[in-house]
Amino acid sequence: MKRLSNILLLLFAILLGSSCHNKSIGTERPPHWFAHYSAFHAKPYAEHFAKRIDALADTCGPYADALQHYYQTHSCEPFWTARGIQEARIDSLFLYLQHSYEHGIPDTFLLYPALQQTMERLKNHSVANDSTLLDTLFQLELKMSEAYLRYVSALRYGATDPVKANGGKWLMSNLSPDAKFHNETLERLDQFPTVIRESQPNHPEYLRLQKELLRLYPLKDTLLKTIPDQMVRKGQRNALLTDVCRRLMLTGELPANFAVTDRLTDSLLAGINLFRRHNAIPECDSLGSETIRKLNRPIRYYLDKLAVNMERLRWHVTPEKGDTYIAVNIPDFTLQTFVADTLAFRTRICCGRTQNPANAPGRVRHGLVKAYKAESPLLYSRIHRLVLNPEWNIPYDIIKNEYYHKLCKNNTACINRERLYIKDARTGQYVKPDSIDWNKVNRGNIPYRLRQTSGRHNALGLVKFDFPNNESVYLHDTNNKGAFKRRVRALSHGCIRVENPMDLAAVLYEINGFDEKRLEEISIILGHDPTTEDGEKYLEKKQEKEEEYYESLSDYDKQFYRALRPTSIELKKKMPLYIEYFTCFTDDNGDVQYREDVYYKDGNILVLMKK
Repeated sequence: MKRLSNILLLLFAILLGSSCHNKSIGTERPPHWFAHYSAFHAKPYAEHFAKRIDALADTCGPYADALQHYYQTHSCEPFWTARGIQEARIDSLFLYLQHSYEHGIPDTFLLYPALQQTMERLKNHSVANDSTLLDTLFQLELKMSEAYLRYVSALRYGATDPVKANGGKWLMSNLSPDAKFHNETLERLDQFPTVIRESQPNHPEYLRLQKELLRLYPLKDTLLKTIPDQMVRKGQRNALLTDVCRRLMLTGELPANFAVTDRLTDSLLAGINLFRRHNAIPECDSLGSETIRKLNRPIRYYLDKLAVNMERLRWHVTPEKGDTYIAVNIPDFTLQTFVADTLAFRTRICCGRTQNPANAPGRVRHGLVKAYKAESPLLYSRIHRLVLNPEWNIPYDIIKNEYYHKLCKNNTACINRERLYIKDARTGQYVKPDSIDWNKVNRGNIPYRLRQTSGRHNALGLVKFDFPNNESVYLHDTNNKGAFKRRVRALSHGCIRVENPMDLAAVLYEINGFDEKRLEEISIILGHDPTTEDGEKYLEKKQEKEEEYYESLSDYDKQFYRALRPTSIELKKKMPLYIEYFTCFTDDNGDVQYREDVYYKDGNILVLMKK
């Protein structure tokens, strides 16, 4: 009976919505059960309503100004409690609030449980039939309008603050609902079904994640049997494989009509390896601990992943992506370059280090995890320059925390091994390594700076990609290519290391129209031999300039001279760059991918949406 009632209400909402495009919803007579409240009279309620609205700023939360403005400019006429109660309107909004799970938004965020409880109290005549009734109706009116405003705001701009959700390391700009938006949304209160439907995000990625959420949501309360941790090789039989089959049918890697088996057949192994691809697990021809551990995740794991990443897509990041840009996804450890809406280049990256907040309780406050200092920041910027043969100006914190102890142990060995040179922080002058006794240097106030010379030995490799940002991070090559073989590549001080930087550079050169002559000049700057007559001439001029530079140095500075020096390549067409954080996304085939929450940010979104 309850199901039939919900179906009828849903049909009513659809009919109501379809008949209300740009039309106001008419006022109806109060329901029969409201006749019980003999204490209700229109005039006293109108007076009570106007008085409470005038004092609203002192008693209501962040939506007070918008609500007060709306009702005062509409003669303090209630919408949900007109003539006492407008049950059809309320039930219609309730249907939308009940289905907020379709967006991964808890109904508690939209005040639904409390509103439903108030309506039940009214229907059951549990509200005192006296002046208390007027206050109950007033509170119901405001909270209904607030719930509508919250829902539309959440769908348009997100339900959470991205700065808080990302523990402070959010350097992007994003639109947020302002007073104008609140006022315009409330102005269309009498068209609320249309407004809510219009607010549904229509981004293709959002819709794909939403489709998966709706597929899994009916399974949210399914109790899953724990699969035992045992190794099973291809062709072997094991009773646990029947549970593996059923689990993969739930998660979607095996079809619903798959013939359940206790043998690790080719078809079952194909489903297991598809699950591995969806969860960034290396494929193999057996079943082992890591795969079983991830197969044992509850359905709630997937629902939460989908919910928090749909929320990330609702954050209205500005500027929006055009058809040409670079996107780095931290949890996936990848960089993708799109040119004219086509994927032109993809590569692996290493990003900033992380730290388990369980080992640093001070980072957790009110259930929110503060970003770790070495995390790569989430940002939008534009790559405006490439630096070939970059030198590494070693940050002071790294000198203090990493190099100081090396230098105290063996000054000249460290300097020679890593090809560093030292400058006086006060004068900027070069300093001879053997002139410093590092054991006498105050680690809390080191008066020297270290710089690593250009070349393949350099920590930045052969090319650096510069873009403006407040955390002095950049994309760069690296001399540690072995790091890209790791699966978890959160190991830098915050910058993004690119596995194939020259391929990325080639894309930027092409966008900027660099011709063959310019490309050969760049090759020569990187230390390669010329291949054309123009290249020979360029090299000759370059060497002449380098000789002039050397002769301009003092005798003291000449001893620190290095032939391979940084060269900047300015880009007329700057490349948009987005450093993002998605732990759930769809791949080229439209399959949903899940990644580990390497920076511990997913929980922040869940906490904020539940508050």
